[in-house]
Amino acid sequence: MTKKHLSLIPALLVLSLLTACGGNAAQIRDDVAVSDVSTAVAAVLSGDALVSVPDTYYSGAMKMDTSDFEGYDVKINSKGINIDEFGVFKAKEASQVAAVEQAVKDYLQFRIDTWMVEYMPEEHPKLESAEVKIVGNYVMYAILSDDSKKAAFSAFEKSLTA
Repeated sequence: MTKKHLSLIPALLVLSLLTACGGNAAQIRDDVAVSDVSTAVAAVLSGDALVSVPDTYYSGAMKMDTSDFEGYDVKINSKGINIDEFGVFKAKEASQVAAVEQAVKDYLQFRIDTWMVEYMPEEHPKLESAEVKIVGNYVMYAILSDDSKKAAFSAFEKSLTA
């Protein structure tokens, strides 16, 4: 290495330390409306006829108390041709995120436990591989194909980072 190259090492070291310490790190936002996050996710799910469920769906089918959340939106396929579904929830504060996550996981387990084997057997793998992701105070679940799930979670994360 030449003397000229050696003189660049301290500058490169400082630059890499600044970057590693958050110089370009994305900030998680806590001010995004759940409806905006849900709309961003739905936008990447092309061709799906997803609609928001009514409030009675949460207490009835999902067995959830929505007073535990600051915001929520669940979208299901309205045409009945598949079981595509996702939900976005926002905890009122950081200490409640684990409880929101557990409520979502309980719902997914309920769906698995009550699945009728003869009903749309080709859709069952989506339910079995449903996932939950957390970004800040937001919790999202997705019952989607692997490709759609990847796109949905990417949109979820992007909508909550600055």
